[in-house]
Amino acid sequence: MYHIKTGTLAGLLALSAGPVVAQGGAWTYEGSFYLFAAETTLNVGGIEGELSFSDALDNLEFAGMGAFTASNGQWTFIADLMYFNLGFENSTPGDAFSRLDTSSKTTVFNALALYKMRDASSYSFHLGGGFRYFNTDTTLRLRPGTQPGTTVGDDNSWTDPIVAAMGRFELSDTWSTTISADYGNFVNDRETYQFTVTFDYEFAENWTARAGYRYLNVDNDDDDFRLEQSGPVLGVSYRF
Repeated sequence: MYHIKTGTLAGLLALSAGPVVAQGGAWTYEGSFYLFAAETTLNVGGIEGELSFSDALDNLEFAGMGAFTASNGQWTFIADLMYFNLGFENSTPGDAFSRLDTSSKTTVFNALALYKMRDASSYSFHLGGGFRYFNTDTTLRLRPGTQPGTTVGDDNSWTDPIVAAMGRFELSDTWSTTISADYGNFVNDRETYQFTVTFDYEFAENWTARAGYRYLNVDNDDDDFRLEQSGPVLGVSYRF
């Protein structure tokens, strides 16, 4: 297995943050935009690259994201989307290959329905589930050195059911923290999970800034594919 390091922006992703839940049957909505500055490990067919945020602008060809939350009474519905298109090259250890060329177009879409199990004056706790859709077109090419070149890739999509939990804790009139996690291992040879914690600051009426940490893992043994991302997240949300 070749272990290669380079840099990139892992993508833009939603944080699964919970807005104030509406009372009396009225709906509350929230739209969010986020930056996920992630360290990334990408493994296809035994060839592995470690990607950092430091060289993101050089390697990122396109990225997009968005999140939308709708709440009514005890129920909260969350949809979030991340798409990134990466292209980069880097050196390889030894003389067997001259370099590694990598291209990856990946989409991650999460949909959740959460039920508020507990609603106290300073915190709330939600449980639920949904699904994670994952689509990737990733190619890694080892260019010839003393050995002939080789190419591995994965062009596939799959959907995994997930269970999820979210807690929101009020720290003051303007500060709060949100913790969310989900897990899916209901399909043979596939596993996915993520964890997010953010500190949320309501800087104006209906506007909230968020900063925190996120970890995501997607593993498909059938395709010999694994994606792991972790790092800081920054975002802004508008509630209406």
